[in-house]
Amino acid sequence: MFVYFVVGGDMNKMEGTVFPNNPIECLGKGFDLTSDFRLKFAKGYGKRLVVVDEVNKRDITVPVPGGVATIPNVSEDIRCDKGDRLRFKSDVLQFNQMSELLNQKSAIQGKIPSGYFNALFDLGGDWFRDAHDIKCLAFDGYFISLYYLHLTASHLILQEEIKKSVPAQWDPASLTRFIQTYGTHIIIGMAVGGQDVICVKQKHSSKVPPGDLRRHLEDLGDILFSDLRSPSQQQRNTPEGKQKVPEVFKSVMQSSTTQYTSISETSSKDGLTIICSKRGGDVFKQSHSNWLQTVASNPEAILFKFVPISSLLTGIPGSGYLSHAINLYLRYKPPPDDLQCFLEFQIPRQWAPMFYDLPLRHQRKKCSSPSLQFGFMFPKLHVSCAQVVSEQKPVVGLRLYLEGRKSDRLAIHVHHLSSLPNTMIYSSGTSSWRGSDDNESSDIFLEPIRWKGFANVCTAVVKHDPTWLQETSGGVYIVTGAQLISKGTWPKNVLHLRLLYTHIPNCSIRKSEWGGAPEASRKSSFLTNLSTTFSFTQQSPPQKQAPTVLDSGVYPDGPPVPVRSGKMLKYVDTSEFVRGPHDAPGHWLVTAAKLVTEGGKIGLQVKFALLDY
Repeated sequence: MFVYFVVGGDMNKMEGTVFPNNPIECLGKGFDLTSDFRLKFAKGYGKRLVVVDEVNKRDITVPVPGGVATIPNVSEDIRCDKGDRLRFKSDVLQFNQMSELLNQKSAIQGKIPSGYFNALFDLGGDWFRDAHDIKCLAFDGYFISLYYLHLTASHLILQEEIKKSVPAQWDPASLTRFIQTYGTHIIIGMAVGGQDVICVKQKHSSKVPPGDLRRHLEDLGDILFSDLRSPSQQQRNTPEGKQKVPEVFKSVMQSSTTQYTSISETSSKDGLTIICSKRGGDVFKQSHSNWLQTVASNPEAILFKFVPISSLLTGIPGSGYLSHAINLYLRYKPPPDDLQCFLEFQIPRQWAPMFYDLPLRHQRKKCSSPSLQFGFMFPKLHVSCAQVVSEQKPVVGLRLYLEGRKSDRLAIHVHHLSSLPNTMIYSSGTSSWRGSDDNESSDIFLEPIRWKGFANVCTAVVKHDPTWLQETSGGVYIVTGAQLISKGTWPKNVLHLRLLYTHIPNCSIRKSEWGGAPEASRKSSFLTNLSTTFSFTQQSPPQKQAPTVLDSGVYPDGPPVPVRSGKMLKYVDTSEFVRGPHDAPGHWLVTAAKLVTEGGKIGLQVKFALLDY
């Protein structure tokens, strides 16, 4: 129980005062940085994670309505400093810049978005998608600190119990248990008070310049924080005349008279979203001044400061594994219930066949291989019928690839884990092949690539034989290999896909979904030719948005590769269909696939699934 003793002031004014949920007791506790910054999310089963002097104690005083209050028996390692009232106006920043700014204010290094950042700007939490969708962010707010609590120890030391809980090896189950019990960071400071913040999100479709956006936000803050309600206050004189204020700013002033804990207004026309939120005090108070008067009687912890648990693990066996697991968890933010499976899949991955398995020099004796003819006077596309297997490792992606010195031999590659996750146990049975040619009605799935009188592709879905499950009493069949074959008489031969299946007992499919070709490649050849032939007006193509890069490496997508011949790329879609840690919850694997013909190209569609073990 957090007890205050009044020193000076009227005791009657203390009635009804609500105080924070043990802010002093939360100092030194663990915290999951993917959570919003609120005391209720502190971790550690009621114990501090770091050593704090519990012998030498004294009383401290804090401001309360009507005077000051005394908090008895506070450790000498905890200090209470005077608070302040600060209005902070940020610049209009890009996504990662804003994330880094808020991290710095909490003593966190890097640009990985925190739970507080996502809550403040009303984001989904998927770093890649959020950064891709948002052009700029900005905020303007008042941060009211009644007092500031913090640990004074210059060198923090973990409790022995915490040190012994660090797994000595890469054990996803133990790593998950540690993170769920103790979190990722330790709370070392916080202000007690409240905040009233206005945030703005700008999408790429928005044409509002950063300078204008900052001025509009500042004007809105001046109006709301001074309790003015006149929209005319937002009009600024410019050399060109009065500056037009986006409608969403006017809507916020109208919405701010309603009693909500937070307000969010979006304008698809302007590509802007404004979020107004309060913490501490009576958040249902309509005006800023009325809310301000309630902060002292109902304060909340704000302006947290943290230190990473990993920074205190020096010399502890297994500290590297825990640091890596925490970094992966913070970066990709899988749901807590999926954390163990997520970590199970965060092991090295590789393509099969490896590049050193492919012939690099010219072969004097050519191996006979089937070929596909797309039409009269069209070049031949050879087909590699080699079986590509992962040695019973789960396949997490597929791609079509052009091999050979002339890049004229079509092959299929599989992307697989380098080892078997601990949660998976294969049955004693052998793996089995299943192909589109096994379908009795495969003829109805034949589609020409370019011309009907030439090569076709069988677009039937390749999946496990349902009768297999009757023989194995449940479980799931996953893909562990792939192969392309050609059947029929040239030039009307048919390209088929075959997949190798391996049985995993004692599990079930939680969710499955198809991952097809990118949107840009989904136009049919007919529509493509039609738009090219009958385009009378020259239209400038839309400006392409630069891809979002979250990796700071020199080559985030891998080392440079030689530019391949584009001759056969007109007929083959070589897109990679892979799911990794950025595809929440991060442990998808392949269970089915099919060949497709779209835009006059041979392509793939892949079915991914999540398993429950």
